[in-house]
Amino acid sequence: MYVQALLEDLGKSKQAQQSKLVDAWLNRFKNVAFMADNVMDEYAYEMLRRKLQLKLKMNDGFSKMFRNCFTLSSSTALFRIRMSLKVREMLSSFDELDVEAEHIGLRQVEVAQDAVRGTALINADGRSWNQAREHASSADGCNGFVGRKDDMTKLIETLCVSFNEVSHLPMAAIVGIGGLGKTTLARRLYDHHEIDTQFGDSKVWICVSENFNITRLLNEMVEAVTSNKGDLSNKDGILRKLEEKLKGKKFFLVLDDVWNEDQELWDSLRDSLQRIGGLPGSVILITTRKKEVPNAARAVYIHELEGLSEGESWDLFKHKVFISDGSDLEEIGRRIVNKCKGVPLAINVIGCLLKSKQFSRREWEAIETSELWELPQGRNQILPSSLLSFNHLPSPSLKQCLAFCAVFPKDRVIEKYVLIALWSAQGFLHIPSFETRKLTEECIGEEICSVLLNYLFLQEEETEQDEVLSYKMHDLMHDLAIYVSSRDLLLIRELEDRQKDGDYRHLVFTSKKNEHELLSKFPDVKTLRKLRTISFEGVHSNNWWVRARYLRTLVLRSTELSEVPPAIELLKHLRFLDLSYNPIRTLPDSICKLYHLETLGLIDCKKLTKLPTVLARLVNLRHILTTTPMCASKGLAELKNLQTLPHLALNDDAQGWTIDELGCLHELRGEICIHGLEHVQDREQANKAVLSRNDKVMKLTLTWAKDREETSQGNSDEDVLDGLQPHPGITSLELKNFYGKTFPSWIMNMAVVTPEIIGGNARALNSLTMLKLQNCRNCQTLPTLGHLPFLRTLILTELEVETIGSDFYASDLRNGSVTAFPSLRKLVISGFPWLTTWMVPSQEVTSVFPCLEHLQVKDCYALKSIPGLHYESLTHLELHQLRSLELLDITKAFVGLTSLHMCGMSLLTRLPEELVNCRNLRTLEILDFEKLVSLPSLQSLASLQFLKICSSGLISLPDDLFHGLSSLQQLIMYDCQDLESIPTSVVECTSLEMLRIFHREIEDAIPTDLSMFKRLSELFFSSYSAKSLRSMLEAVEQLPLLESLGIEGFRNDQQLQEYFSDVTPFLRLRNLKGISLCGDEEIRSLPEQLGLLTGITSLKLWLFDDLEEISECVCNLSSLESLEFGLCPRLKRFPSKEALLRLAKLRRLLISSCQLLTESYVTDRGPEWHKIEHLNYIEVDGEEIY
Repeated sequence: MYVQALLEDLGKSKQAQQSKLVDAWLNRFKNVAFMADNVMDEYAYEMLRRKLQLKLKMNDGFSKMFRNCFTLSSSTALFRIRMSLKVREMLSSFDELDVEAEHIGLRQVEVAQDAVRGTALINADGRSWNQAREHASSADGCNGFVGRKDDMTKLIETLCVSFNEVSHLPMAAIVGIGGLGKTTLARRLYDHHEIDTQFGDSKVWICVSENFNITRLLNEMVEAVTSNKGDLSNKDGILRKLEEKLKGKKFFLVLDDVWNEDQELWDSLRDSLQRIGGLPGSVILITTRKKEVPNAARAVYIHELEGLSEGESWDLFKHKVFISDGSDLEEIGRRIVNKCKGVPLAINVIGCLLKSKQFSRREWEAIETSELWELPQGRNQILPSSLLSFNHLPSPSLKQCLAFCAVFPKDRVIEKYVLIALWSAQGFLHIPSFETRKLTEECIGEEICSVLLNYLFLQEEETEQDEVLSYKMHDLMHDLAIYVSSRDLLLIRELEDRQKDGDYRHLVFTSKKNEHELLSKFPDVKTLRKLRTISFEGVHSNNWWVRARYLRTLVLRSTELSEVPPAIELLKHLRFLDLSYNPIRTLPDSICKLYHLETLGLIDCKKLTKLPTVLARLVNLRHILTTTPMCASKGLAELKNLQTLPHLALNDDAQGWTIDELGCLHELRGEICIHGLEHVQDREQANKAVLSRNDKVMKLTLTWAKDREETSQGNSDEDVLDGLQPHPGITSLELKNFYGKTFPSWIMNMAVVTPEIIGGNARALNSLTMLKLQNCRNCQTLPTLGHLPFLRTLILTELEVETIGSDFYASDLRNGSVTAFPSLRKLVISGFPWLTTWMVPSQEVTSVFPCLEHLQVKDCYALKSIPGLHYESLTHLELHQLRSLELLDITKAFVGLTSLHMCGMSLLTRLPEELVNCRNLRTLEILDFEKLVSLPSLQSLASLQFLKICSSGLISLPDDLFHGLSSLQQLIMYDCQDLESIPTSVVECTSLEMLRIFHREIEDAIPTDLSMFKRLSELFFSSYSAKSLRSMLEAVEQLPLLESLGIEGFRNDQQLQEYFSDVTPFLRLRNLKGISLCGDEEIRSLPEQLGLLTGITSLKLWLFDDLEEISECVCNLSSLESLEFGLCPRLKRFPSKEALLRLAKLRRLLISSCQLLTESYVTDRGPEWHKIEHLNYIEVDGEEIY
C-alpha cells in the first residue's frame, strides 16, 4: 500500500516537472517495488508449501517424517539464506532510490505518509472512499437521451420506408466522432416499435470493433437468431443455418463500431448475406467514427451525427447532476459543459464527476480550470473529461483496476466475476484499514465495479434481478485505459506499431502471425521475468510462457492446447489460469503445485472429464469455471476458499468426491450443478451437503443419469432430493431425470424448513424466478406453484402426469382471493403423454397468469382441452401435437396475441370464430389438421404478415379469406389435398413478398395475372397442365423483383423439355438468382436449355424419382454457388470432375435422401469422392460432413 501511495504522489510530481530524470527514477522505483512484491510472494509460497508438505507427511506417519527431517532442515536453511540475500538487495535498492530522490528534488508528500498508516490515499476517516461508494450506490444508472429527435425521424423513414422495397440489401451508416452517441442512437432505433413491426424477431446486433472477420460476424448472427452458440468454422455451413432462419424474412442487421475500410471484405460480406435469401427491405445499419468506412461499404445513406446544441447539452447535464436553473453553481456548470463541445459522453462523464463533489464550489472551479481541458487530441481521441475523472478517482486501487481493463479487446463483454478475479490476481483489491465491515476481496471488487460504473468507465451489459452480471467499456474509455497503462501494457496485434523496448508487465496477443514473428517482439528472458500477465486468445502459444516465472495471470483461451506441460509448476506466483476452449484431455498433477492459484478456467473443455487427483492442494482456489460435468477426487472439502463450484459429476469411484464434502465449502455462491446423483446413497448422506445453510447459492441444478434401471432407485431418488433442499432465497432450480414416484414435500409446496426454524413453519421459495422439471417421469402430481410471487419462467417437460389440478395454482385459500402465477412470463408444458385433463383454478383464484407472454403446450397426445383463461398479456402461443384436443376455446381473450403456431390437432374440425379478435396477430401457422374443413374469415387481421396452412382436411375456403390482409408478406399453402380452389381474394395481398402454393389438384392455384404483386421476390407454384405451366412462365415476367422461383408439376421428360424450350422469360428476370424444380416419375434427364441460365446462383432438384445422372448442362451454370438434391432415390452419378470444375463459384453441395448418390460420393469417402472433394461445404441429410 505504501508503494502504491508513493508512486501516486511521485506520479503527480512527474506531471508537474515532465523530467526525464524523474521518469527514469520512477521506472527504477517501480522495478524495485515489483521485485519486493515477488520476494514477499515467494516467501508466502514457501510457507504454504511447507505447511502442505508437513500435513502430507503427518498423514503418511511419524516415521516417514523423521526419516526426511534432515533433508527438510537442509532445504529450509538454503531457503533462508536465499531469502536473506534477496531482502538485503531489495532494502539496499530502496536506500539507493531514497538518496537519488533527494538529489533530484523529490520528497514524500503527506498523502503518502497517510498511506503508511493505512488510509490508502484518502483522508484518515476514509471519507473519499465512502463518498465514492455512497455515490455509486445512489446512482440512477441512466445517462439520459436528450435531443436526436430529428435524427431518429430521418433514420426511421430511411430504414422502414425508403429501403422497404430495395432488393440489393442496402446499407445505411451513422458517422460521427467518438462519444457523440452513435451506438445509443442505433440502439434506440433497434428497439423502436416501427423497427419491431417491420422486422419482428429477425433483428441482429453485433459489436464489430477492429475484428472485421466475416466468419466471426456470421457466427454471431447464427447465435443471435438461434440462441445457440455459433462456433462453425465453415462459412457455407454458417450461411446454411442463417438461410434456415432468415430466408423469406426481412432482417435488420446492426454492425456497431466498425473500423474496416477494405472494400473487398465489405463486398464479400454483402454477397454472403444476400445468399441467405432475405426479403427485399432487409437492411444493414453500421456505426463508425471513420468517414471512409461507409464509402468502402458502399453505403447508400450516410447520416452524419452532430454534437448537441448548447441547450441540449445543458439539459443532459442537469439530468445527470440534478442541478436546477438559478443554482449558484449554474454559471460554472454551463462553462464546464461548453468545454465538452456537445459530446454527450463527455457531458455525462463530467456530470458524474461533478455530482461526486457534493456541489463544492471550490472543487467545481478546480475542475473548470484544469489544464487537462487543453489536452491535444491524438489518434486515440482521449476525452479530457474522462482523464479528469480518472485523475479524481479516490484511490490508486480504482485507477489500477481501470487501467488493467485495457487487457480486454475492445467491445468485449466482461463478466463481473472474471474481472474481479483478474484484479485479485494482480493484488489490486485491498481492504481499507478503516473498514469496519467484514469484507472479502470479492466485496471490494464489487464496490470498485460500482464506482467505475457510476463514473461511466464501465457500462452495464447483462443484469439479473438488479444485479449486474457483465460489463462493457465504451471504446473511448478503452482508449483511456490503454493510454494510462501504456507503460505497463504491450498489445501485439499485427506487430505493426509498438516498440519492444520497455518495462512491460502485461503482454496481450491477438495477432495471428506465426510463432517466430511473435517471439521477435520480446526475445530476452529478462523481459519475460518482468511479466505479470500473458494473454493468448486464438493464438498458438507453443508453451514458451513457462519461462515467465513471475506471472500472476496466464490466459490460454482457444489456443488449440491439447496438453498442459508439467513445467507449469514453475509458475509459483500464478493466481489466474484460463485454459478454456481447448481440446485438453487431462490436467497434470503438477498444476496442483500452484499453491497461490485462485481461479482455474476450464470453460468448454469438452474432452476434459476429470480434475487432477490432488486438487485439494490448491488451498487458495476460489473459482473453478466449467460448463461440462467433471469428476473430482476425494478432498474437495479441503478447498475452504472455493466460491465457484464446477459442474461436478459423482461416480462410483471409491476415490471420488462425495456429496457430503459440499457441507464443508461454506464460501460457495452463485450456481451449483451436480450430476450423477444416483451415486448418493440416502437422505442422510444428502443432508450432509447442507445446501439449506448456504444462502449465497442462487441457482441449483440437480441431475440424475437418464438411462438407468429404475428398480428401487425411485425411492432413493425421493430420499436424496429430500435431503438436498436449498435455502429459501434460491432464484433458479432445475431437476432432471428424477425417478421418484412423488416429489418431496419441499418441492410439492415450494417451501423449505431451514435449520434455524426446525419445528416451525416452512419458508416459501419466494425468490424463485426460474423452475424446470425435466424427465421426472414417475411423478403423478405436479407441485403447487401458483403462489410463487416472482416466478418468471416455468418449464415442465417429459412428465407422466395425468391431471393438472386446481392445486397447481394454489393450495392454501384461507386468505380469500388470490392471484396465481402473478409474475410468470413463460410457461412450457411438453412431453406429457398421459395428460388428459387440465383444470381451471378454484373460484377463490381471481386472476391467473396476468403477465404470461409465451405459452407452449406440446406433445400432450391425450389432452382434451386447455382452460380458457383470461390470458391478457399473451403474445406468443404454440400448440403442437395435441391429437385429442376437440375444442379450442383458448383464443377467446387473446387481444394482444402476435404469434400463433398450431400443429397436429387431429380431431379439431374448426378454429374458433374469436380468432378474428386477435387484431395484433402477425404470424399464423395451421399445420396437420386432418379434420379441419374450413377457416373463419381473416379479414380483421390487418397486422398479419405471415400465414402458413399445410396438411389439412380443408375442402373450401371463404372467398373473402384474404380480404383486408394488406400487411401479409408471406403466404404458404400446401398438402391440402381436398381443397377445390384458392380464394380469388389472394390478389388483394399486394404486400406479398413470398408466395408458395403447392396444390396438384387445383389447376389455377395462382392467378396468371401477377402484376399486382410488385414486391414479390420468391414464388413457388405447382401445376400439372402444360398449358398452365406455360402461362405461369409468362406471368412471372410481371415480377421485376423476383429472386427465387420454384416449380412443381412436371409429369414427364417431354413436359419438362417443353417448359424450358424457350428460356427467354427467365433471362428477362434480372434479379433471378435461384431455381427449384420438383419432378415426378418418368423424368430421366434434365433439359439442355437449363445450362443457359448462367446468372443463377442456386439450383435445387427434388423428387426426381427416375433421374439417374446429372447431365453436363448443369456445369454451364457459371454463377452457380449452391447445388442441392433431395429425394432422388435412383440418382447416382454427377458429371465428370473436369466438368464440375467448370463451376468455379460452386461452394455448397447439399444431399438429402439420395442413398445411391451418398454411397458413391460420400460414405467412407466413396469411389467418386475425388470429384467433389474440392468443394468448401458438403452436407448430407442435414449433417455437415465436410
